[in-house]
Amino acid sequence: MTSMAAAPQLPVDIERAARALRIGAAGVPRLLALLCNPQVATAAVLEALRSEPTLAARVLKVANSPYYRCRGEVGTLQRAQQMLGLSALRGIAAAACLDRMAPPRAGQAFDPQRLRRHSLAVAVAAQQLSGATRAGVDGEAFMAGLLHDIGVLLLAQADPTGMAAYQPSAAVHEADALQAERDHFGTEHAQAAGLLVQSWSLPDWLLAPLSTHHQASAAPSAMGLDALPALVALADHLADRAGFQLWPAGALSPDATPLAALGLTAETLDSLAAALPAQVEQLLAPP
Repeated sequence: MTSMAAAPQLPVDIERAARALRIGAAGVPRLLALLCNPQVATAAVLEALRSEPTLAARVLKVANSPYYRCRGEVGTLQRAQQMLGLSALRGIAAAACLDRMAPPRAGQAFDPQRLRRHSLAVAVAAQQLSGATRAGVDGEAFMAGLLHDIGVLLLAQADPTGMAAYQPSAAVHEADALQAERDHFGTEHAQAAGLLVQSWSLPDWLLAPLSTHHQASAAPSAMGLDALPALVALADHLADRAGFQLWPAGALSPDATPLAALGLTAETLDSLAAALPAQVEQLLAPP
């Protein structure tokens, strides 16, 4: 009589890691849920930021950066909202939340500052692409781009040693790197991001762009929230082209993006990629 092999057990508990990350990033899930709500009232955002002095300081610093080209000094949150608009204020505050995420532990493969820079580059690129395609979701595109790789933090929380074990090299293509994630964790970081959307009660519209950004495609007519998966996928590609790779250069397959589907010319894409470094540096100004 032959014994039946036991089903392989996952080396990590992704749901438990999501809860641990929520605790480690105290207050961030609640604030992100507020900031990602397109219907949120201005007063609610201002009240939340006033209760977080360090976040408020970063918002004011970025509001005074060349990226927003303000005339005159922005000295209060209310003034920042009046000059920049609520959508921009929400985006700046959400970007500041990245600093509150649980820091990586010893043995983790990626540099947290590299993740932050990559996330900001994708956020800016997605916002610009929304404008270029007239999709009409500039603010949502920024948020989705900013959070698209939050699943990497979740996998690192679950098993930092495992993250180091599958770190892709310059010779590894995107599909191979994602398969290595699936082999080790039982999931990949895009799907892990989708789990965080649910665990942290973030808006449902984030689920598609976060969980499909490595295989998104779109018809040229896609508008509004339906365009977000393709916008974020293309923004991810542009960020890599501009030097903001999360993994080593060359680790991503160059043909894995929905370029033609969004109806943009090569010249437009080149221009957007070329502008990214200066835009990201302006947003990274310390408080």
